[in-house]
Amino acid sequence: MAYHANDGLPRLAPLHDLRDFKVANNNLDVRGWEVIGSDGKRIGKVDDLIVDRELMKVRYLDVDVDKDRVLPDTDARHILVPIGAAQLDDDSDQVFVGMDQMSLSRFPFYRGGAVDADYEYRVMHAITSPNETYSQQTASPSPSAEFYGREQFNEDRFYGNRHQRGQSIPQDQSHFHSSTSSSSNFGSGSTVGSSSNLGSGSNLDGRPVQDDIATIERLRTMLEQGTITQDEFTALKRKAIGL
Repeated sequence: MAYHANDGLPRLAPLHDLRDFKVANNNLDVRGWEVIGSDGKRIGKVDDLIVDRELMKVRYLDVDVDKDRVLPDTDARHILVPIGAAQLDDDSDQVFVGMDQMSLSRFPFYRGGAVDADYEYRVMHAITSPNETYSQQTASPSPSAEFYGREQFNEDRFYGNRHQRGQSIPQDQSHFHSSTSSSSNFGSGSTVGSSSNLGSGSNLDGRPVQDDIATIERLRTMLEQGTITQDEFTALKRKAIGL
């Protein structure tokens, strides 16, 4: 289901909770892949992906941490790692993270479900200021485009050399497509219409012109709200009109 600010559903949610979403055909699905720390030891495996429903991008990897890497009496063993804070191995089905046993102990555990703003700030604090105590805000504002503009969310860092092999998609496209969302026009799963079905009010892919106008207006609202950057707005608008 596509994201709408007033639909009462969270913007960030686990992929397994989003029945209408699936990983785009030309994007790697890393669920189940082994996660290796900076000390060369296994931390756990990628259990799920945390999806930004508005931009249909992966924001975090949900890592199921092995029992021997945490305290025996710890119930929750999952952590969320920003996608740009990890990197794929060039050849094998492994994910590397710049995290050892000490830094792992500073990470807040993830208990499943929607991801709130305070948890995102805790994760970023654990990465950027590991030796300082986190000061919880009374009401954490939703992360802005500037927050997601950090290198820790740069998917090019995650894919590394696999970008060059054509196994992943450019940064101006989404990681998912949804059969019920107008945003699916941005993903690799878009349907191209037959030219024989085109009318005077349609674009080259068979979509009505008014659909493109509505999409661009929605993107413009997102830009004004600060949820996407100017570069993302330009790229998604071009994608929407088939350029």
